[in-house]
Amino acid sequence: MLESEAFVSTTAESGSKHEATRGDRNFVPKPSDNPSRDPAAEAASAHRRPRVLMANEPRAYREGIAAVISQLRPEVEVKTVEPNALDTSIERFSPDMVICSKATDALKGGVRVWVELYPENAAYSVASIGGRRMEYTEIQLPDLLSIVDKAEELAGAN
Repeated sequence: MLESEAFVSTTAESGSKHEATRGDRNFVPKPSDNPSRDPAAEAASAHRRPRVLMANEPRAYREGIAAVISQLRPEVEVKTVEPNALDTSIERFSPDMVICSKATDALKGGVRVWVELYPENAAYSVASIGGRRMEYTEIQLPDLLSIVDKAEELAGAN
């Protein structure tokens, strides 16, 4: 809370154009009144950011992997969803990569890079990168990060 108060007073003293709130609310800047912004260009630029969709079980594993990818690959947008929302999330989010527990037909037909972590509680994981299938007996974080990097390369090539 002390940091929040310091931010509020600094904002007020500096005459910043940002509004700040205290308590349970976040500090939210006012939208810029800059008329030179091109919303279409910004949307296109935002879409070029690689996207990873996480829909694996258990939830703690999904959220942990998502947090690590977000931290180690800050240029990648990561979204987590429940496994039963995988197909609709693929349609809405248009991911460049999916990490899931069960690969669906929509996934296999609509996403170029995906990882199926321990399908049906098997002792291996399956990855598909641009249609090339690989099996990992014990997939590790460096393997996942390497696959994220490959998905980013493929997304940039389009």
